[in-house]
Amino acid sequence: MNALNSTAVQCKRTLNFLHTCTFGTLTVRKELDVINTSARVMGVLKRGFGIKTIEIDRPSDCGGIHRVTCYVLEVGAVAPAPTDKTDGINWKETDKSENSMEGSL
Repeated sequence: MNALNSTAVQCKRTLNFLHTCTFGTLTVRKELDVINTSARVMGVLKRGFGIKTIEIDRPSDCGGIHRVTCYVLEVGAVAPAPTDKTDGINWKETDKSENSMEGSL
């Protein structure tokens, strides 16, 4: 896997995006290049961040209506004690294969 698209990097992009706005699965796939959104959100959840999920109907680029999950970072969500200088998440741990949901579908 390309280092710029590793599990850890995708989780970090997902969390950073959640800090700025709410997003649905179609948006995160298109704007963040994260195909397995639920797995990346699960990686963020495992680190102690609270994320609320809401199912909504949204049009795809082709015009079809799809039920997608919308993710919202909960206000006041508590993260674990810092383990990394940048944001308190041990991102190296998220790259371990046992923490990946890829290929389990």
